[in-house]
Formats: sequence, C-alpha cells, structure tokens
Amino acid sequence: MLALAAVLIASLGGGGGGQGRAPAVATTKESVKRPVKKKPSGSIAVSHAGWKPHPGPVPILMYHVIGEPKPGAALPDLYVSVDDFRSQVDWLDAHGYQAITQSQLEDGWRKRSPLPPKPIVLTFDDGYLGQFTDAMPILRRHDWPGVLNLKATGSDLNTGEVRKMIIAGWELASHTINHLDLTQLDPATLRHELADSRAQLRRRFHVAVENFCYPAGRYDASVVAAVKRAGYRGATTTDPGLASSRELLTLKRIRINRGIGIAGFVTALRSAGAAAGGVATGE
Repeated sequence: MLALAAVLIASLGGGGGGQGRAPAVATTKESVKRPVKKKPSGSIAVSHAGWKPHPGPVPILMYHVIGEPKPGAALPDLYVSVDDFRSQVDWLDAHGYQAITQSQLEDGWRKRSPLPPKPIVLTFDDGYLGQFTDAMPILRRHDWPGVLNLKATGSDLNTGEVRKMIIAGWELASHTINHLDLTQLDPATLRHELADSRAQLRRRFHVAVENFCYPAGRYDASVVAAVKRAGYRGATTTDPGLASSRELLTLKRIRINRGIGIAGFVTALRSAGAAAGGVATGE
C-alpha cells in the first residue's frame, strides 16, 4: 500500500524529480555580494512604519525546483529557471509587495500583528538544492524570507544547508516524512507522517515547526483533522486562489510553473485575485 501511494504521489506533481547534488556553497552573484546575515528565523521581515493589521486574503506562491530540468526530467513544469525566478521577485518588489513568512501571516490574522501593506508568502516544496543555492540569495538581496516545506527524509538539502536557510530568515514547515498520499494511509501511519515529521524537524533544527504542507495537495476531512491534532496551526494546499484566514488548515496557493514569463506570472496573480496594485479585498 505504501509503495503504491509513493508512486501515486510522484505522479501528482508534489515533488520528486530531484536535481542531484552540487557544491554546498551558493555560487550565484547574489551570494557573493551579500553574505548570510546571522539572524534568528523569521527576523528578516520585521515590522516597519506603515505596517498594520491585514485581515484580508493574501497570495501564497508555490515553487518547487529553481533551475533548468535535465533532458527527460520528470514533471518539467515544476522547474522555474533562476532568471525567471529573479525577474518574478524583482517584479513583486517593484510593485510594492513585501514577502513574509507563513507564521507572520498567521500572526497577522490571529493576533492582529502588523503586516506590510502588500504582504506575500513564497513557499518552496520538498527541499530541492536550487532553493538553497539560488532562491535564497535572490530573496536575501531583497531582505525577504521564504518558507521551506521540507520532507523529513529524502530531500536534496543537507542539514547544514537547511540551517543556513533558517539563519537567513526562512521558516521551516513540515512536508511529511515520506511524501505519501495522506488520504490513503491508515490512522497510525498518518499520525506518523504528520506528528513524527514535525518532531524530527524540531529536534534536528531546534526551531518551532508550526505549519504543514500537504504532499501533492492531497487531503480530505480526516487528514485535516489529523493535521490539527498533530499541533499544526496552518497548512497549505495546491488549491488555486488566495489564502484566507477562514481556511487556516487548507490555505490556497498560486502555482508558479516553468516558462510563464512575467506576463504569465502577473496573469497567475490576477487570476487568483491578486492585482498588480495589491491584493484583492474580498472578505
């Protein structure tokens, strides 16, 4: 059953593909210009003048592999080139967006903590190497954090690389242990994938792991209830749209696919309800 679930989950596009290993030190121009700042997790996007409570919907972007697919790579649409990712981040910054972590967003919704006028969350699923070597330096150039939805086993990232991402302000969220279809698991295995993945990440990286990401977006009412019992306060899906405070355990995201360009990127934002001038206010 678990082997069949693993095959199914790979076909659904929530991970896999892999990039292979590369040197552990980032070599992009951004990484040379700006060394990692030793800040605690979540400390990059701090409160600034003009920030205020933001109860409305917020875009959460969904990325997987940052880089180019090799010939014959599985699920090539999950790849976003470094140049495209850089252009997308530059566009967001130029249009007034400010990246925050998922926990900051939830604090804004639940505790009325101040948020930037145009908040956005950038999530990265599975733990591919390009998220460390390329995405992190590009975001760091803007003093922006990301959210790493990490599988407890089998990612491309080693412990040292993940720790450097946390130091750079990234939030660490659980993406299970084995990246299985959670709707096909018995209660004990489901509990293991949810609760034990959180415990392993907390023990390994010494940070709070408050959020979860459903592998391949697969969930049902029983899975959502189990996520809540495991102690998570928020969870992201692959359902399209803006994230809402009314759906903390089934947060929608905007999938960013390969080769869409800036025009396609803006269209994806607008189709989800986010306009070039800011997020829609529909609540």
